[in-house]
Amino acid sequence: MDEPNGRVEQHYATLENRWTVTDGVNEYGRLVVPFGNSDEPIHRWFHFKEAYSSHLLARVVKDLNLDSRRQLRILDCFAGGGTTLVSAVQMASDFPDGVLAAGIERNPFLHHLASTKARAAASGESGLISQINDDFAVVERQFEVQLKRRHQVPELTTWKNDHYFPPRQRRRLLALHAAVEGLKSSMSRDVLLLCAAAAVEPSSRLRRDGRTLRFAESKILRDPWEEFSRRVEVVVEDLAVNVPRKSVRAVVHLGDGRKAAEYVDEGQQFDLIIFSPPYPNNIDYTEVYKTEAWYLGAYGSQEDFRNQRLSTVRSHPSVKYEDVYHYNESENAAEVERLLAPLLAAVPKDRYRSGREMIIRGYADDMLAVLRSARTVIADDGRLAFVVGNSVHGAPGSNFVIAADLIMARLAELSCWRVEEIRIARTLHRRRVTSPYLRESMVILGPSE
Repeated sequence: MDEPNGRVEQHYATLENRWTVTDGVNEYGRLVVPFGNSDEPIHRWFHFKEAYSSHLLARVVKDLNLDSRRQLRILDCFAGGGTTLVSAVQMASDFPDGVLAAGIERNPFLHHLASTKARAAASGESGLISQINDDFAVVERQFEVQLKRRHQVPELTTWKNDHYFPPRQRRRLLALHAAVEGLKSSMSRDVLLLCAAAAVEPSSRLRRDGRTLRFAESKILRDPWEEFSRRVEVVVEDLAVNVPRKSVRAVVHLGDGRKAAEYVDEGQQFDLIIFSPPYPNNIDYTEVYKTEAWYLGAYGSQEDFRNQRLSTVRSHPSVKYEDVYHYNESENAAEVERLLAPLLAAVPKDRYRSGREMIIRGYADDMLAVLRSARTVIADDGRLAFVVGNSVHGAPGSNFVIAADLIMARLAELSCWRVEEIRIARTLHRRRVTSPYLRESMVILGPSE
């Protein structure tokens, strides 16, 4: 182990000794990944591979003894695919006064996904299935009409690439979108737009693979209309068994999880804040879900697309962010610098150096903002639980681990949280990398003075 990396590991060991660290692999290993979601009603409407399990929330609520409350008030600062919100709605009958579930999501497509699922789960509207069936019949007629028309292709090179989207597939996808978009604005329309967006990847030769979309030449293409129809059938099937909810409110705000307090009512407090932020692992979610976002019209230009990327958490170097770190202006500036110094010293002096330094500083700056804002909306006896994965950076022989669980735990202390426990949910395996800190963890916090 080289000297800078050795100092990083020693730094992590010192940090870890501050808190209780437990092995929760047996209990949480399957819960921090989307285990079972593909079979769960409403959760299965779109495969969000970065989600955690639909069963995680119930386990956390039970383990933190929050299940005896009359009402459960939950906030998810990074709503993603809406797993937290839908799970909360489905738990509403366990609480006499129901559930209040709020989420925040910056990615416009994921916001549509999370909001649509949560509202559908909470609606209990007996007429929703009937409306979806009626609207589907309209879309079916309009689809044939739209196929005879020319539609503008989204201003994204990926959409214009005939290898990724063969002309027939592209034409049918665009006709489908036009047919659904023409419906009168309603929850039914939002559901059908989601079904159309969910047909994009199966209808293309693209496959989501880690941090990017990859060209899969041998991939079997699904017909857009048939894939859309199949997904509508699944939605109707799920809504038919969806239990009407009492005393439930579920809302997902299109906004910035780093500023959570701006999206809740004045004086609102939560019993549980639970989220999984983007990990510092170079994944750009704007890029990964760009085809669906452009398909739904979230961006009108390349400038819109770039601005979206610049507005996200600094967990990747795909764009050049402004070299501004707000912690430098805070009373904790010196503490944050001490926290990050060993990592910055371990960054190899190669062409990727500035990008890696940006991730380290930017991610810490963003997570500090998340934790500080969340602290202002937690109840006195509430808890915060977050799931985060650590990541390895650099080439073999000069790599180092960004232990996000430990870094965020220390940032939490600087934000007036008390670290109650770090539960190791699963170990992560990377070729030619050995480190006890390469793992995914759940960190439990309580408010402190």
